[in-house]
Amino acid sequence: MSKQPLLDYRAIEVRGFKWPHRATHVATTYLLGEDGFGRWLGIRGGGSWHFADGSRSGVFERSFVKLVPADTWWTACFHPVDPVIDVDIVFPVHWAGDVLEELDLELDVLRSADGRVDVRDWDKFDEVRVAWAMPAEIAAQAETTCEHIRARVERCEEPFGAVGRAWLARFLTSVGRES
Repeated sequence: MSKQPLLDYRAIEVRGFKWPHRATHVATTYLLGEDGFGRWLGIRGGGSWHFADGSRSGVFERSFVKLVPADTWWTACFHPVDPVIDVDIVFPVHWAGDVLEELDLELDVLRSADGRVDVRDWDKFDEVRVAWAMPAEIAAQAETTCEHIRARVERCEEPFGAVGRAWLARFLTSVGRES
């Protein structure tokens, strides 16, 4: 199947940051739709990303979908390969038209294909909290959110069950499975 542009979807620029507001990367995604869980974005395998300063760029190896809920301290990516779910603990996202700004707080909840759920990057979270003077209330909210999301992912509570897999399947079908 040839890789055609995703003309039916609205392009969304995702600007990534690390605490406190250090720019990290920029990528183009596509708005797939919205449901009761939030906005769903598609990222196509072969699509490019670049560091915010333009110093380096890369290519996404595989297609995946990203859920961006409103007013939460997390976003989630659903992948066809391990990790099948990757939840980023983030400061609540900011939308400005077709631009999404996401401030990553380092902690990630990962679900592997075999069902194992792990939290990654406690060490980075602790380093950032100290080095960049993260306020105690933000650190506490990140930790609480991480534990809450870990439990939800373990239980396959939606959208971490059939809902995420269904959005991923629809997107993979629309772009071709080799993406």
